[in-house]
Amino acid sequence: MKRTVVRPLSRALLTPYHGLLLLFTLLISTGTQAQNRYWYGSLHSHSEYSDGNMANDTAYRTAKSCFEYIQQNTAHVDFWGISDHNHGSAGMALADYHRGWLEADSVNQDNLFSTFYGMEWGVISSGGHVIIHGMDSLIGWETGNYDLYNGQSDYNGLFNKIAARTNTAFAYLAHMEDSDYGNLLAAPFNPQWDSAIVGLALRNGPAFSTDTTYGSLPSFHYFDRYLDLLKKGYHVAPGIDHDNHYIVFGRTHPGRTVIIADSLNRNALLQAIRRRSFYASDDWNAKVSFGVSGFAMGSICSAAADPHIRLSITDPDNESTGSIRIWSGVAGSGSSATILYSTTGIDSLDFIHVLPAGSSRYYFAEITQSDGDKIWTAPVWYTSNANPPPFELIDFTAQRAGEHAVLQWSTVNEFNLDRIDIEKSTDALQFFVAGSRSPAGGLGLTTTYNWTDPQTLDTSTYYRLNAYDLSGLSQLSPLRRVDPALLPPGASIYPNPSSGGDTWIALSNTRQESIRMEIFNAEGKLMYSAVYLSEAGILYLPFRMEAFARGLYTVRFHNSDYSFNISNRFIRY
Repeated sequence: MKRTVVRPLSRALLTPYHGLLLLFTLLISTGTQAQNRYWYGSLHSHSEYSDGNMANDTAYRTAKSCFEYIQQNTAHVDFWGISDHNHGSAGMALADYHRGWLEADSVNQDNLFSTFYGMEWGVISSGGHVIIHGMDSLIGWETGNYDLYNGQSDYNGLFNKIAARTNTAFAYLAHMEDSDYGNLLAAPFNPQWDSAIVGLALRNGPAFSTDTTYGSLPSFHYFDRYLDLLKKGYHVAPGIDHDNHYIVFGRTHPGRTVIIADSLNRNALLQAIRRRSFYASDDWNAKVSFGVSGFAMGSICSAAADPHIRLSITDPDNESTGSIRIWSGVAGSGSSATILYSTTGIDSLDFIHVLPAGSSRYYFAEITQSDGDKIWTAPVWYTSNANPPPFELIDFTAQRAGEHAVLQWSTVNEFNLDRIDIEKSTDALQFFVAGSRSPAGGLGLTTTYNWTDPQTLDTSTYYRLNAYDLSGLSQLSPLRRVDPALLPPGASIYPNPSSGGDTWIALSNTRQESIRMEIFNAEGKLMYSAVYLSEAGILYLPFRMEAFARGLYTVRFHNSDYSFNISNRFIRY
């Protein structure tokens, strides 16, 4: 890839912002337009294969027709799950379950719209059911109406069956009351159940609404049950359900379960759900990045440092943030999480929580937007480990080979090592497991590993290694970045938000021309303007962010005829 040194042609409005000194060196690089990794939808709804389509609309007799309705009519939806009741008293027949499964396959379209078909298990009249996806076999108790038998009240058997298929299946708890699922909250913590249960709905319904104007808010709220599960020791993430029984599918209100995954395909989404990489949002397009010491939400992790908590919120509708609260607790302690930190009026935060070595805590965020919409993130479960696993990384490279990234690393003195995960990111903040290698070395041995990313390298991508020992402790490698051969026109800012240190803008262009950069404050006042000569490739613009007061800014690039016209926002905090 061609790398272009900055050559300014003219400058204006530099005073009093003379501290904004552009450095003409390529010390680091940043990505261009980040791949969209936020996917919006719901996991809980019903078709006529159980007790959906209660208006008896003849156009929507099948699960397939329901999925098609969603794709054609519902705003801000990338995926959808239909979870029909598992028993005949609610309308389910074994043949219909298999029909729904096949119909979801027929409608599913990678990179466009992902579909899940599963079941809502149980018959509690005033409490919780279990949403099950990734299971091609109907679980039931009615004679002749199941693939896998499980007693009607046998939740131990149910969760064990799901745990046995955690490579494909998961359990998600719907409209949970405190004594549901065989009194799960009163029973001792069960690690087998924990491996099956990935989350619960913080909001549910209204199940029998016919509203298609996005105006009817969910009927019930289950934040207390979320706290109860976390203090019990369960590793769960929050979602929002629609639970609709009429042909409305996501149009009753704008609440969404948001999955964070590298790509929009069913397998990637299922994997993301199983690692609890999702959150609950009343807002249908808000994007939240939340992590601890580089570990993404949903992670169970450790590092030899105090937890470094970072959060940022982006809303394409420009809705402002009213408040952010960081909750923290000790898993399995029996005590509910409490508010560790809170702030108002900003879209990001960055702080370090001092945690004694050997201590463990979990952290999650509760965000309230200025219009009252709530967002809850999945937690990060973090252990401050004073003694990282005995493992030495002596070399780690990542480079482009054709359309893919190829990683190579060498280790020495592997001892008690369980695995090495390869993690990737498009923003160097939120990382996802892209692959894993089993250890092949030992004490006194030098071992070399190779790994090729199977996904096409279509945007700048960051890679790191995360080595786990047999006790679950982990150690992170340095970060490596790989760029595609040719990037489309675009601009990105890193780090964003910034606390005031070195900040970089990466501008990619496909031709040589003069480009003007302008920076505006939140009131629209022009704060900086300069013209640069770009060439085909990437133009790197480094500057010092402390030249700006704290706040929200917009940076715009354009050529003389505005055929190249790109804007981006950054936060100085």
